[in-house]
Amino acid sequence: MPWKEPGEKPREPKGQEPRGQEPRGREPWGQGGHGSGPDLEAWFRKMRRGLGPFGRGPLGVLALIAVLVVLWLVASGWTLVGDQQAGVLLRFGKLESVLQPGLHLHFPVPIDRVQIVDLGRTRTLNDEARLLTSDGQLAMVDYYVQYKVSDARKFLFATRDAEESVRNAATVAMRAVVGTHPLHELMERSDDAFGKDAHARLARALANVDLGVTVTGMGIQNVGVPSEVKPAFDGIAKAREDAKAAQATAHADVARGKVEAAAQAAAMKAGADSYRAKAVAEAQAEVARFDQILAQYQASPQVTRHRLWLDAMRDVLSRNRAVVNTGSGSVIVQFPVRRPETPSEASPESSGSAPASAASVPAPAASSPVPVTSGPALQGIGT
Repeated sequence: MPWKEPGEKPREPKGQEPRGQEPRGREPWGQGGHGSGPDLEAWFRKMRRGLGPFGRGPLGVLALIAVLVVLWLVASGWTLVGDQQAGVLLRFGKLESVLQPGLHLHFPVPIDRVQIVDLGRTRTLNDEARLLTSDGQLAMVDYYVQYKVSDARKFLFATRDAEESVRNAATVAMRAVVGTHPLHELMERSDDAFGKDAHARLARALANVDLGVTVTGMGIQNVGVPSEVKPAFDGIAKAREDAKAAQATAHADVARGKVEAAAQAAAMKAGADSYRAKAVAEAQAEVARFDQILAQYQASPQVTRHRLWLDAMRDVLSRNRAVVNTGSGSVIVQFPVRRPETPSEASPESSGSAPASAASVPAPAASSPVPVTSGPALQGIGT
């Protein structure tokens, strides 16, 4: 038996280790000296020594469990709900309550779970759909939908996916709007009338299903055609532009015609006004002359009547070169003096013999015209 000094443990023979212990330098599952595997037993012993009193006996295990439970509660047993937010508390997956803004305590995960829903944020959906227009054309409509969550409980549990439901309802509303208008009208109009119409339809549809959302805006970003028919559509667009140019030219011609017609009408009106003024002036002059003759007629009726007859005959005969005598009564007529014709104005017919009537009635001299010896009541003038 090996000897020992006082106060020392008995020395074991070389190559022997205490019972229950592996030889030094050997792993529990290995052989030899320096193995490559970890020494788990030594690691656990080191951990228990680091825990102090919590690592010894059943009380230490209970204390360790209590510490872990406290850490669990501190880590996931509370929720902070911010402004314009709502927290939906689920207990074992079932709706328990809706948490308002503030700090809330609850059972930790996985007993309770809290889903935070942002009520103040505006959510935007963008989508592009191939829709049929009223004239049978396919249109690629790029539109957007803006909405806010008004009820967190309905938004999460009224349907399986509220956002997808809003997208489907927006597609239905846009299909109804596009289906009532032709393609060229959808592409040419620059206002947001179609978007407002689709917004109203979508709001009515969501009000019926009550998904807990409020639509704040909807509009059309772009309207195009599928790539398969784009070349043909470009030709139609070019023809439409040509038609617009021809229409603009026609409108310009109409406007120019209106201006010319207005100018012509103004000229005609000015001429009519001038003719009216002239006619009125002549009429007024005739009235004044008649008033003068009336005064003379009232003073000497026979002389005035004969004078009027002479004036009338002078006016008639000055415009006529031939007078026909029917043979009833003696008529002495003074013909108007003809102007001498120039050689260029003479004709073979004029150089011939004079008419028989002119030869039978001699023309009086210009210096001594033959007066008319007959007329109305000529015999009673000197009486």
